[in-house]
Amino acid sequence: MKKTMICLAATILLTTAGSPAFTWETYDSVIAIVNDISIIESEIDNKLNQVIKFQNIPRTRYASEKSRILDKFIEDALVMQAATEEAIVVGDRRVLNHIEEMMKQYLSTKIQDPKEVEKLASKMLNRLEKRLNDEPIMADKELDAQIDTFIGFLEGRVHLGFREYFEEVRSQIMREQVMSIAIGVSPPSKEEAMDWYRKNRNKLGDEVWVKHILIRPAGSSFTAERETNEKLNSLREKIMAGESFEKLARMYSQDPESAARGGDLGWKMLAEMDPYFAGYVSNIHAAGQVSQVFKSSQGYHIVKLMARRPITYEKVERLIMYKLYNESMFQQFKKWVLKRKKESDIQIFMKNYVET
Repeated sequence: MKKTMICLAATILLTTAGSPAFTWETYDSVIAIVNDISIIESEIDNKLNQVIKFQNIPRTRYASEKSRILDKFIEDALVMQAATEEAIVVGDRRVLNHIEEMMKQYLSTKIQDPKEVEKLASKMLNRLEKRLNDEPIMADKELDAQIDTFIGFLEGRVHLGFREYFEEVRSQIMREQVMSIAIGVSPPSKEEAMDWYRKNRNKLGDEVWVKHILIRPAGSSFTAERETNEKLNSLREKIMAGESFEKLARMYSQDPESAARGGDLGWKMLAEMDPYFAGYVSNIHAAGQVSQVFKSSQGYHIVKLMARRPITYEKVERLIMYKLYNESMFQQFKKWVLKRKKESDIQIFMKNYVET
């Protein structure tokens, strides 16, 4: 791999018609060339600025961090060239399908009914796709507000702007496609996943079986919040005096799906729950214990813990498979990149480039 440490001149002397003097105008510079793909320095600098914004990186490490970002861009260029050779195209919809999983997880912390989550996620994705493609759409302030709230949540989680994250996902999908063709990385077997589960079962935590009664305030006023709190405290007093939790859940809970089952939410991992809900439930340990009234993003609750147990294999099988597959692909990808770099004409023009 050729590594020519030269900084390309990024300025050109221009004269303006009628102007009595020369002026300097700065142009973007090429920081690297990968075969026939040019990498622009401003793209690397923008990425570096984002990293600096979200991470506490000392100035002494800026050159090293910028070098690693450039390495990632070089890898992406190699993947893109391989994808072109294999006629691999990753469309917007495929990227959105990946984001859909995160959207459903996000919505499920706010909406208990899985069917409602599916329905709303579908509407949001269809509208988001049109927004990305600048297609004309009818006004829908409520839906746009829900999309913008999700985007804000996502950006805060991944520390990237939405469009940049969108392209990151596209790049990752393309990388997986190239790897599956070029290397033939296959998913792990169930035996491998089960073996990993046995060795790490104690690190995975518990899942809980809980029942709850949910009441939402009639409005956002302090009075509405207080009345809801008082109503649930009154129900809790009845339960502690011996009335059936399940009977009161069927009568008063505003979670229609679980109310019909006496408030039963079934077995859940804490990660599947609303964070505020999960945080409170995690501190309840005695079977049969009824919580104090507490608030989540859904409204006000009282919870009855039925049982607690280690997370079962069935709950985490998909996550384990995904983890093992990614680890295998990462190792194979590193080998593929080294081989591809040796076969490619790569020129780097960055000052102070730090080699790995």
